[in-house]
Amino acid sequence: MNKAIKFLLSFLFFIQISCQDKKSNQKTKTMTKYEWTEGTSAALGYPMEVYKGGIECEGGEWVGLNFGIASGNQGWGTINNGMSNGFKSLPKRLDFIWMSYLENQFYQVDTEIDTEKIRKYFSQGFEIKGASGKPQHLNYDVISVGMAPGGVVVVWISGVGWQKEIGRYQGKKVTIPESEIAKLDSHENRFWRKDYLEMVHTREQIIPKKVQEENKGKPIPLGLWDVYRTRFSWKPVFELPENAKLNPLRDVGIEMINGEKEQFDAAKNPLSDFDFRAIPRSISMSVSDKDNNRYGAACNLDGKSSLDAFNTVFGDDPKSTKAELIIKVNEAFSFFTVKLKGENGKEAFIKTDSLEMFKSKKKN
Repeated sequence: MNKAIKFLLSFLFFIQISCQDKKSNQKTKTMTKYEWTEGTSAALGYPMEVYKGGIECEGGEWVGLNFGIASGNQGWGTINNGMSNGFKSLPKRLDFIWMSYLENQFYQVDTEIDTEKIRKYFSQGFEIKGASGKPQHLNYDVISVGMAPGGVVVVWISGVGWQKEIGRYQGKKVTIPESEIAKLDSHENRFWRKDYLEMVHTREQIIPKKVQEENKGKPIPLGLWDVYRTRFSWKPVFELPENAKLNPLRDVGIEMINGEKEQFDAAKNPLSDFDFRAIPRSISMSVSDKDNNRYGAACNLDGKSSLDAFNTVFGDDPKSTKAELIIKVNEAFSFFTVKLKGENGKEAFIKTDSLEMFKSKKKN
């Protein structure tokens, strides 16, 4: 064998080994597993249930989502179900059919999702104050799929105190063939049973009585959950009594109407720069007075009042200005107000629901 042939064979062998190593490295990267559990979410008053299907993950892993009704009683974005906690590869595709009970309509979604965005968040994790007040680095460990009327699907990832939207997807209306329904057992065919549908519509544990009455005779507000995703440039600002301060050992927690959640380090001033966020839904915090007495405080924000306030300040253009969400605590540490104030001079108060402010303990 002459030298030229030997060289050619050696070169081809080297190329083959290099390609195998590259494929092996790519497979290792793709198959990195993280510890997480799956969950589903729905909007208050509009229960959903997956009929069949779930999440396809990298490497061919599969996670089912058909584990019961997502009632939405805890609000859009809140996880109603969770099944299998363990190390799994990351999601890459949604493929499932679900029932939107108030519409009496099945929808199907079959779409790729942003795996790299999920990977980035899972790899970075987040910071949160622990029980001792010291920052702790935690990881995202839940992937939730939200279903809203009109075939809207939203995917979030979440960890303690944090939730981030990954993407919004659109399902299409589908009809289950009679031939398929005929093969189902008495439990599987519940989606078509009159008694079961009546139960879903009337049981208070699924749709609270107050919500049933408020929604009676009203059309389903299709498109509302896309409105919730609108982002505005705002930041939280606190106005406290003299010599009072936010408790630096506790984070300030704010939930948004699009299902996202953030934790703000109370030891920082300002807490945050302006950032594009959805409209806030709830606020929780801890405040210390001049004598170092601590007060816990929290509230929900009235949804209509919040939408009206942001419309007043920003008008038809979410990018028209920047605004401060001013949380003002009274001198007696018994109450606080919430006001949105824009750099354009426009401002509006936001009504609060379930507001509480209570003395906790004195700092040692």
